[in-house]
Amino acid sequence: MIFHSIDFLLFLIAVLTIYWVLPYRTQQVFILLASYFFYGYIHPWFLYPLMASTSLDFLVALAMERYPQHKYRFLVTSLVANLSLLGIFKYFGFFVENVIALLEMIGLSPPRIALEIMLPVGISFYTFQSISYTIDVYRGRIPACHNPVDFALYVVFFPQLVAGPIERAQDMLQQIQKTRTLTAMDLREGMTLMVWGFFKKLVIADNVALIANNVFLLEHPPFWVLWAGVFAFSIQILADFSGYTDIARGVARLLGFRLSQNFNHPYLSDSPSEFWKRWHISLSGWIRDYIYIPLGGSHVKAGRMIFNILLTFFLCGLWHGASWNFIIWGVYHSLLIILYRVASSWKPLTILGEMPGIFLIRWLVMFIWINLGWLIFRETNLTHLLHYLTLSPFDDTDRERQYALFLFAKVAIYAFFLCLHAFYDSFVNSWLTTLPRLRYWGQMILVTILFTGILSMRGFVRIDFIYFQF
Repeated sequence: MIFHSIDFLLFLIAVLTIYWVLPYRTQQVFILLASYFFYGYIHPWFLYPLMASTSLDFLVALAMERYPQHKYRFLVTSLVANLSLLGIFKYFGFFVENVIALLEMIGLSPPRIALEIMLPVGISFYTFQSISYTIDVYRGRIPACHNPVDFALYVVFFPQLVAGPIERAQDMLQQIQKTRTLTAMDLREGMTLMVWGFFKKLVIADNVALIANNVFLLEHPPFWVLWAGVFAFSIQILADFSGYTDIARGVARLLGFRLSQNFNHPYLSDSPSEFWKRWHISLSGWIRDYIYIPLGGSHVKAGRMIFNILLTFFLCGLWHGASWNFIIWGVYHSLLIILYRVASSWKPLTILGEMPGIFLIRWLVMFIWINLGWLIFRETNLTHLLHYLTLSPFDDTDRERQYALFLFAKVAIYAFFLCLHAFYDSFVNSWLTTLPRLRYWGQMILVTILFTGILSMRGFVRIDFIYFQF
């Protein structure tokens, strides 16, 4: 079931109506069953790997607690099982295709195998969330959960099941294991988040997606037209993914839960490290805590630190999909981080970075780096990607430049809407917090404006959320 559908709205109304008249323990069972219904609505078989992963990690954590002398073996069992499940569904076909291609390169003729394995939606998200639980139990950071309903709800809570945020057990289980209430503020905040999310998805992301898709369908796009398409995609992916997160956080708020913030206006970043502190925060935090720091992080020699960064972002890219462009995208961001760290140790650049107004230059340079990364992320055909990187801005005709300028201007309108959200989120909303009555009316007016915008400016082609494929 997808958020931007009539089915989901009817489902949500029914869930909220029943949920808030039930006692606490019955609420747990009801929302768990509702989450399973939500996930298996279109493809019921998706529930099998989800339930298998949930059951295994619940039992593994209990076994760690009961037999602490063997907890390492139980952890390995969980990691192998979960990563094998993820590997079979997401990476097995990619592995086979590349092995066949390698054998053909050395002159062998292996039989071609047609593999059509449907990827369960959100498997990368719930696998990482479940793995983090077993690792935290192994490290002694949290006790094992003894209630199977509570633990299953932690893994399959429907607002964030399909595309995050990737929640930590120490935060989510505490909310699951206590009674919840719905205040007037929760209702307003939840509705405001949801309407912002739907506006980002239906008005911003879906409209600029048509521009990006049309550009990338061109066989030989001119330089400036290509980069107008890349700019469109950069707006699309932020509006699309952060829009999903806003809807998820809003729905969770209506159910008495608070999900973690997954985006903090990442395009305001002036360095790669800051970008990853603002973009997909739950994933970057997960990779930092469960991969980068255990490898030694930055508290090692320079050579080892570079290796740690490269490996971490290699895995980050691979997490996004079984395709070489995602791996290259991950390595590209690792090289950016290494480059900026080396540059930051050069004294002239450090002095220059402290000069007034230099932030705008740093921001613009970083925004260009980010967009180059999105070109790599968006184009799965490496031959096309290499061709795009060799295009020259001086080869475009005047007509092509004019068309590109038209596309840039069109995308800029939707980028302006994202800027308005950043302004509201960073300044207006925090300022209104000190004025409760004004904040109430401000939120009501905002919701009305956004809802009107959704009805009048929404895209007419329904496009799935980008991160559903991961």
